[in-house]
Amino acid sequence: MISRRTSPVVVGREAEMQALADAFAEAADGALRVVLLGGEAGAGKSRLASEFSAQVQDRAQVLAGECIDLGGTRLPYAPFIGALLELVRQRGAADVAGMLPGAGPGELARLLPQLGSPAAGDPETARGRLFGSVLLLLEQLAGERPLVLVIEDIHWADHGTADLLAFLFRTLRHHPVLLMLTFRTEDLGRVPELRRLVADLTRADGVLRLELPPLSRRGVAAQIEGILGRPPEPAAVTGIYERGGGNPLFTEALLEPDGTAADGLPWTLRELMSSRVGELPDDARQLLRIAAVSGGSMAHDLLAAGTGLGNDALLSALRSALAAGVLVTDPEGDYAFRHDLFREALLADLLPAERARAHRAFAEALEADSDLRSGQWSSLQLAVHWQDAGEDERALRAAWTAAAAAGQALAYAEQLQVLELVLQLWERAPDAVAGTGMDRADVEEMAAAAARLAGEPERGLALVDAAIGGVDRARDAERTASLLRLRAALRAQMLLPGQLDDLQAALSQAVRPTRVRAAVLAQLAAALWLRDRNEEARPLAEELRTLAQRIGDEEYEIEARIRLAQLDAHSTDIVPVLAEAVTAARRIGSGRLEVLARDGIAFTLEARGEHEAAIRASRDDMTRAEQVGLSRYGTAPFASNLAEPLISVGRWDEAIEVIEEGLAVDPAPFVRWFLLSCRADIAVARGEQETAAQILQDLCSLPGAEAETHRVLPLARLAIRLRLAQDDLDGALSIAGAIPGMPAGDPRYLWPLLTAAMSACAAASSSGARSGVRDALVHVADNSPQPGPVKRAHAAVFTGENARANGQRGRAAWNAAVAAWEKLGQPYELAWALLRAANDAAAEHDKDAAAAQLHRAAEIAHRLGARPLLSEITRLARRARIPGHQPCGRLAGAVWPDLPRAGSAPFGNGWPEQSADRCRAVHLPQDRERARVQHSREARGQQQGRGRVRRPSPAPH
Repeated sequence: MISRRTSPVVVGREAEMQALADAFAEAADGALRVVLLGGEAGAGKSRLASEFSAQVQDRAQVLAGECIDLGGTRLPYAPFIGALLELVRQRGAADVAGMLPGAGPGELARLLPQLGSPAAGDPETARGRLFGSVLLLLEQLAGERPLVLVIEDIHWADHGTADLLAFLFRTLRHHPVLLMLTFRTEDLGRVPELRRLVADLTRADGVLRLELPPLSRRGVAAQIEGILGRPPEPAAVTGIYERGGGNPLFTEALLEPDGTAADGLPWTLRELMSSRVGELPDDARQLLRIAAVSGGSMAHDLLAAGTGLGNDALLSALRSALAAGVLVTDPEGDYAFRHDLFREALLADLLPAERARAHRAFAEALEADSDLRSGQWSSLQLAVHWQDAGEDERALRAAWTAAAAAGQALAYAEQLQVLELVLQLWERAPDAVAGTGMDRADVEEMAAAAARLAGEPERGLALVDAAIGGVDRARDAERTASLLRLRAALRAQMLLPGQLDDLQAALSQAVRPTRVRAAVLAQLAAALWLRDRNEEARPLAEELRTLAQRIGDEEYEIEARIRLAQLDAHSTDIVPVLAEAVTAARRIGSGRLEVLARDGIAFTLEARGEHEAAIRASRDDMTRAEQVGLSRYGTAPFASNLAEPLISVGRWDEAIEVIEEGLAVDPAPFVRWFLLSCRADIAVARGEQETAAQILQDLCSLPGAEAETHRVLPLARLAIRLRLAQDDLDGALSIAGAIPGMPAGDPRYLWPLLTAAMSACAAASSSGARSGVRDALVHVADNSPQPGPVKRAHAAVFTGENARANGQRGRAAWNAAVAAWEKLGQPYELAWALLRAANDAAAEHDKDAAAAQLHRAAEIAHRLGARPLLSEITRLARRARIPGHQPCGRLAGAVWPDLPRAGSAPFGNGWPEQSADRCRAVHLPQDRERARVQHSREARGQQQGRGRVRRPSPAPH
């Protein structure tokens, strides 16, 4: 796809756009409305004004102009000159002149010579005549149809423009005029005229003040998707959002054409930032150059000590920097850069010697004053300052202190960062061993462990490999075992091969009955359980329990109970056992085990069909993971635990939000896999084939994606569903045919796969291979257990699809499936079962039952936005001649161009327009943004002759 530099749609501004629409409606009723649209440079004021103008141009006369600053000189009446030029281009000079008294240009010719020569008159009253001519022209235009006048950048307005605006505000009160004025909020404090104008207007009736906030991370992601024409990588979104702060202009500048985040500071941004700083007084520039070295929040006393400015000079410089919007204050009263990009630009202009001198000043100030070191991360600040000042020994000592503080605070990401700094300083600090009390391999192992808990396995793998290389395996077997176990854990997070090899090797090294062997036993049992090799895992879990009791280690005794419970999940109620493990883990202060047990509870509740309980548990789990410092390590996995039951109960928009939040932290592949899989399920169900195909490709490209049956079975199911949606029946049948050769897996994942595979057999009725595949699937199903109501519901669906694949009716099976899914509260599965039951009812001439089931299925499909299901319902209703109606026609027509539009009769009646707004309300803003992006692409594709949008075939249950 071709990358654009701007998004084709405005994102994250729905509320502001609605406010403008409301103001226009009020103005159109005959009352002047003024909108003051503020925002920082790059916030998107001009884009919003332009998009709004485009929306109303068929109902209004739209004119626009901008105030212009020529190096400190303001061009007189610039916005009105621009608006008049636009009007002349639209209607011609003669037509415009004809609207004025005597059909002559009058004083307007002074602004626009194209209108002719100005009339002779008293120079002292010329300004009044000019204002009157502008007023009369605007009144004439507004008399024809509502007038929208956009004046941009009023922070650069000259005195004449400001006076004319004030005059028009007083004299146009009873005319259908919307006056939109845009300005930079950061200039309010620097331009007295602007501050007075905005203050005066804000107090008046009929004036609305809007301020554009920065985009959220989701808004930035939607903007980048619009630019690239494809979903962006979460890491790129995170990097751009953190650096650009949600400013749309900064987002565009920081985005590389390949979709990655720019490493350095693009020259466009550097020039913008530098120009803002260059306008400030000398003392403010000096302050900012030194403050850029400090980084983060800066206390007043630290700035005073670091800059050497006297109190009066410092206060004056701070006032200038704050007024210019370069610095801001936080709730604690400290100072920070409004955008870190300001700091980057300032740092780029500093000479190395200047940087080193500033770092030394801050380091000496921190060491000299204990009050300045009261912050939690003051040791880290001190380490960075000493390092950049060239004092490596001092930097290492400070960094080691900071690492200990981060570990105590459960701040694993920060601990990793500081330990990497320790290792970076190691060779340059001769007394590193004495200063830390450890050798380098110890520090590398510690850093790798922090990387695992911080959700940074890639960094951890490099560290643990370095540590393994520095250990004598023959002399230090247990240390080797510990490192191999840690590498296996990191490989598991990355979905890399070699996990079992590492763990088996670690077990052979850790022969003594110690905590090291216990740790290896626990991890190996878990790895085998994930591969459904339970018979191999159970002896290891039992040995773990025995060993933990023998050495009196309560932590591993708790873990043994968790692992044994996981192995018994299909035969006993393990939730009470896991709940006890949660309590025990909290008592001994093991956040890792608490997260593990909580994860098991949510996982089990969802597997049993207790979806609402799973949702509540997962939300609590996410909060708790944050509290124990395992934000990336724990929160993202809990996000997938939460998304799954949300999908089950039909809260798909909410699930998408949770998935995006989980992906926003750029989780390890182990977690990313589950989040993407959940998102793909929704994409297939909603007919988002491009999204589903991209996700499937991403999942297949992840290393080791087929290593665990927890992954291989859902992956095969997703592939079948997508092939069916694409009308690739042979492809779907081919995957279905491979199922009997797959390793036996968890019934939780096996039964949904079997139902999808049998749906493929039913769809591929003309394929000669269908019969053999169907028989093989029946054999697998006959030998698969059905523990719990969810698996039994899938089994009922399987029976119904088997009958359909065999050319028979399975109405009883479908009615059983309807009852099962209804009891479980899973609307999407219920709607498919209703559709299949209706099909069989219609075939048996039970038209009333078929109609009732189809109407109910249609209602569910509309609510979920399940496009393929809705298409299937529509086709059956037409074929069976069942009357009825479907709501939300406008939404369907706007977002799904190939569905029936208002006025069509999929059930015999129309699509009632009054239902559209209610249906639209269930879609979150980010979904509307994405829908508009997709619809814009499809419309452009049609205009460019790429053909009409292809209607996908319905996805199977």
